Amino acid sequence: MVIIITGATHTGKTALAQKLLEKYKYPYFSVDHLKMGLIRSKNTSLTPLDDEKLMPYLWGIVKEIIKTVIENQQNLIIEGGYIPFNWAEDFSAEYLKNIDYYCLVMTPEYIKKHFAEILKYANVIEKRKNNLECSVDQLIAENNYNLAMCQKFGNKFI
Repeated sequence: MVIIITGATHTGKTALAQKLLEKYKYPYFSVDHLKMGLIRSKNTSLTPLDDEKLMPYLWGIVKEIIKTVIENQQNLIIEGGYIPFNWAEDFSAEYLKNIDYYCLVMTPEYIKKHFAEILKYANVIEKRKNNLECSVDQLIAENNYNLAMCQKFGNKFI
């Protein structure tokens, strides 16, 4: 079984993956680690700021990892951004029955009421260098977009 956890920044993807690892003993794979490994090793000329170009580049690798895990009858949690909303189009029915996808979405009301807590828990698993670029308006916009895209493509969201 492959569990995909995606969502906007600061939604708790990594924390949820860690909790699932602890409960079910499924390892998890961070798409952000893959991104930074490829960038730091100079296996790509892309930078962390090239989000639009990074998604197809990283997804091309991640979707093949997913296929390999399923073919080997293994379990893996994949967490991070860079998962396209039309992800399911890249898999046959045989693969899809072994994949659970969840997009974490926060409501505007939740973000407004709990913004300080959201920032406080941003480092619960990862040690972010700075949260100054994260704003209430940015989080609301990203989460609203993700919700709309999940609805458009019929993806599960929490």
